[in-house]
Amino acid sequence: MSYSKWLDSKFYTYWAASNTVYDKGDEVFLVHHDLTTYRGFTYTECKGMIDDTLKIKGKMNFVDNDEEAEELQKYMKQFIENVDNEYLTK
Repeated sequence: MSYSKWLDSKFYTYWAASNTVYDKGDEVFLVHHDLTTYRGFTYTECKGMIDDTLKIKGKMNFVDNDEEAEELQKYMKQFIENVDNEYLTK
């Protein structure tokens, strides 16, 4: 599932689902800046960044300003919500 695509955003973000993950804290959210530049963050890491734009900018040198960091926070919140919902049904 993607949360943003390059048509509308500087970033391509998505939940990198894995059949080998058994704990929601280990689910992975990927942020692509381009085809070769990306970062992956676990659910746990995302929870620690959704209220701190400085952490996001510190972890991703391709985030240029607060507006972009806030955009990524929005996608991370959607990811966290989707993971929470998925694990409620397991």
